[in-house]
Amino acid sequence: MSITQNQTLIDCLPPISIFYNQKTGIVTSYRRQQPEFLDRPRPTLVFLHGFNGSSKSWACQFAHFTDHEVIAVDAPGFGQSQAYDGDMATIAGEVAALISSLVTDKVVIIGHSMGGMLAQVLGALHPELCAAIILSCTHKGRAQPTGTPLGPAVIERIEQRKIMDDAAYGALRVGKMLAGEIDPKIVQFLAMVAGEIRVEGIRSGGLAMHHLDTTDLLAKIVAPVAIFTGSEDIVVTPEAITALKMCLPQARYFPIAGVGHAPYCEDATSFNVAIKQFLAEVLKGQ
Repeated sequence: MSITQNQTLIDCLPPISIFYNQKTGIVTSYRRQQPEFLDRPRPTLVFLHGFNGSSKSWACQFAHFTDHEVIAVDAPGFGQSQAYDGDMATIAGEVAALISSLVTDKVVIIGHSMGGMLAQVLGALHPELCAAIILSCTHKGRAQPTGTPLGPAVIERIEQRKIMDDAAYGALRVGKMLAGEIDPKIVQFLAMVAGEIRVEGIRSGGLAMHHLDTTDLLAKIVAPVAIFTGSEDIVVTPEAITALKMCLPQARYFPIAGVGHAPYCEDATSFNVAIKQFLAEVLKGQ
């Protein structure tokens, strides 16, 4: 499947599905696309979205990676996933249970921003699931002590979401993550996705990132790792990227030029090519 001139990104998305974890009682929503061709085995790609996204964020990847099984997971409080105040390890446990219910082999985890933090924890705590890990525009977490209140930026998001309609909130969030001249259809799509975010999701994701510090976990990752960055990213600082790279000296580094904090849509072609290049290097083209 490819995106035709008259086709929207929404048309590229598979329907939403629900996973109920019988052990914890927690509900997680996700989207799943089976490969068009089964000529040879390829690893399943599992995408984890950022703080301004949902499983819808990965429309360009669903459209492109038709030779792989593709799964995109909604974080707690996003999409139709149940909201709960759990740390990133708890969220990783739910995602691991979902993956294990759908896939028997190891998967490739692609996490963006907040999802990249989750990917780090998955790689460290659930290495049996991970064939490779891609960390897009992310960092090690905010490392705030347990019990400290949410930071003012997240509180501001919550208050804005309470009073703004979907269109206004989506436009505000997208305006803080893009770079340069972007196709208006891409801006519209990203704003639509961000406009669907709920207060519960902001609180849940904000708390998980607020207390996270993956410094001691990163050494436990055994899967090959790639770090993707956007040259115009104003959300994740160069210092934060440097700190992440220092803890993952074995990681391959893929800078993407001319993009801000949404390279998966801003320049989906370069983003997808980088994924394929990394997988060809570490998984012999699977």
